[in-house]
Amino acid sequence: MLETLPLVLFIVMAEVSIGSFTVLVLLDWRNEVKRGFLISYALIYLCLTGLTYLFQQSYASPALLATYPLLDKAWVGYQTLPLLLFFLLMIPYNLLLLLDKKAGVEQKKEDVQSAAVRLSTVRLMRLVIGGLSVAAGLATLLVMAMIFRPLAATNFASVFTVASFFAASLALGGVLTAMWLGHWYLVTPALSEKPLQFATTLVLLGVLAQVIFVVFAGPSTMHANQQATSTTVVAAPSSGASATSREFVKPADVPSVTPLSPDAIGWVRILVGFIMPLVLGGLAWKLIRDRSFQSATGMLYLVVVCTLAGEAMGRGLFLVGL
Repeated sequence: MLETLPLVLFIVMAEVSIGSFTVLVLLDWRNEVKRGFLISYALIYLCLTGLTYLFQQSYASPALLATYPLLDKAWVGYQTLPLLLFFLLMIPYNLLLLLDKKAGVEQKKEDVQSAAVRLSTVRLMRLVIGGLSVAAGLATLLVMAMIFRPLAATNFASVFTVASFFAASLALGGVLTAMWLGHWYLVTPALSEKPLQFATTLVLLGVLAQVIFVVFAGPSTMHANQQATSTTVVAAPSSGASATSREFVKPADVPSVTPLSPDAIGWVRILVGFIMPLVLGGLAWKLIRDRSFQSATGMLYLVVVCTLAGEAMGRGLFLVGL
């Protein structure tokens, strides 16, 4: 378990970074939030993505991933480039956002502005670059999912395993952006509830998609454990970074020991990662519709905690057989 913890953290960080920025670009495109909100959290997501890239270079580089026998080696070498492009394209997006003094809605004219979106040259360039950055982020998720796809029980289940990475990114990124946006309403209560309701809807759709994909993907953890126990993993790393990063190789006949059984953790994950976010997210959606933003933000706080904890448990179970 401890050996795969860096991979779990990297996957969760990548999903949060890509999903959060994607939802932010969608809110920018809809032109329903304030310029200050866009600038603040575009910068925060830039820093988060930078940390994700550094984490990937340290703990999930191609050389390190190549030491895991169950991963798809054909895709390992393609992971760094799209993640780096995702990060680099966020820099001009932030700069153009700073240059556009008319970005977002104005407090006293938001009803008029939301009806007629300004298509200035700076805004158009920003949205194009933001779209390219989102495309690079989605490509990163695809490559990451293809690398870990062999852990699925069957080839049919691997399709849903790949799709689950996108659903998790939408749920995690959507709820984080929605929670930050909820705080913005405490400062500007006259803001329309539409952007917050839109972000919360994306969260609920992401969690629902996760449930569907997990059901159809099947017992990937059991499959990984079976493969791990039937495959002799005794070869020491060859040289360089691989040799220093995997000093200890677990014998093939030694089972993974956890405080709770994988089945018990799986049920906890279902409760914390799926049921609670759907219930609390539904309540937040209703509160937003009633313009009770303070209560809705509190609910979104809980959804953030539940989705992050559920995704961490889910990815830990997914990788436990490595």
